[in-house]
Amino acid sequence: MAGNQSIMFNGGLPADCTCPICEQALREPMLLNCEHHYCKQCFEKEDRAPECALCQTIIQPELCKQDRAKHKQILSLPVVCTFESSGCQWSGQLGTLHDHLTECTFKSSLKCEKCGRQFAKADLDRHREKCELNRAMCSYCNKTIRDSDLERHLKTCPEVIISCPFQCGLSDRPRHEIEAHRPQCPNVDNVCPFVPYGCTFAGGKESIQQHLSDEPVRHLMYLCDEITDLKGTYELMERDMVSFNDRQSRILSAADTCTEMFGPQLIWKIDKLQQRTNEAKSGADTTIFSNPFMSHRFGYKMMACACLFGDGTSAGKSISLYVLLLKGEFDPTLEWPFNRTIKISLLDQNPRPEDRVNITYVIDPRKLKANEKFLARPRGERNAAFGSQSFCSLAILQNYVKDDTIYVRIDVDRCETLPVSLKTRDEKERKQMMDSIRLKTPNVRAIHQVRPVTGQSQAPSGDLRV
Repeated sequence: MAGNQSIMFNGGLPADCTCPICEQALREPMLLNCEHHYCKQCFEKEDRAPECALCQTIIQPELCKQDRAKHKQILSLPVVCTFESSGCQWSGQLGTLHDHLTECTFKSSLKCEKCGRQFAKADLDRHREKCELNRAMCSYCNKTIRDSDLERHLKTCPEVIISCPFQCGLSDRPRHEIEAHRPQCPNVDNVCPFVPYGCTFAGGKESIQQHLSDEPVRHLMYLCDEITDLKGTYELMERDMVSFNDRQSRILSAADTCTEMFGPQLIWKIDKLQQRTNEAKSGADTTIFSNPFMSHRFGYKMMACACLFGDGTSAGKSISLYVLLLKGEFDPTLEWPFNRTIKISLLDQNPRPEDRVNITYVIDPRKLKANEKFLARPRGERNAAFGSQSFCSLAILQNYVKDDTIYVRIDVDRCETLPVSLKTRDEKERKQMMDSIRLKTPNVRAIHQVRPVTGQSQAPSGDLRV
């Protein structure tokens, strides 16, 4: 592939071409006995888990083989040049990216010191002359103005020295003084109305009328010059708008990147809900698991799980939602025990976003009792699960089902939970608070939105699960 260069896939990297271990494009893909794929390097790691990271099937190395068809599929994926941000417009298949990079003229691009944009070395000097951030200082008002706007600024600068256009004798004054003088100028009615556009004729009313009749071409030229100036101003504004749109696109792109980086770590789609609930009710499959996810880049490896018919004392009454820590590649570099606040949310699928009311349960790791088996660095493949045994009643859950599907979102704080003095409410206080909430808010869905943040966010021992 492209060696150590970053690869940018046009349209994103398909899930079936992504290694679940390194989360990168499959390199020398190995087909497992469960039909999933690993990179060859990830497959051959000594500390690799014995079961598949996606389906938990035990991996049988003797049944695994290199998948040449998958390798060809990956090499045919559409990509853009690694130096697209520097201005390169190349796009093609992944298999041809390496050949392009060897001759890409943007590979040795340089950065403009003023705007920070990347340019090929041959184009940088030309850009520096026209860089939109080039600045000059007005010698009259001492304001810093863009080079391209300086000429336009001088036509309106209030400190530029000019004379009265009505030729009354007032001269060599700043423009703001002349503008204040013009309405009271004694010659205001004795000059050609085209004086603001360059005409210098002055005289009585009759002579002005004669002057206008004798010089129509000259006055038309004055108007043409003004229109030309306006056209130049419009072109500058249009160019500024293009530049603005370009900057806006870059900002929006950066915002999208931030959303991807700092949005929820997992949105879990649980489909075939009725079938899965019946399987849980019968005892055939009481717990379902999400795909593994990371708390942040190079962070904690985690997984969510759900008991759709309830767990323990909540069986048949409530849905139970949990999270758990998995053994991860970067565990040696992380802080233990795990101390990030986690929010588990059941998402409202109301088509009107302003009417959506999610149910959210907050897990504060500082409040977990006997947290060693939940929050310590995993010694085996995974720790015990922790979360809410009674997340919401099965009756209320139906309000969040659409097309036999629910969505669960997991948010993990990227900063550690700071140690603070905590006050735990007793059962009586919690009951009083919930009663007051019910009186103020009869909507049961709204009550459940705030319920976990009060008492249940404490995650008592009854909500812990092995």
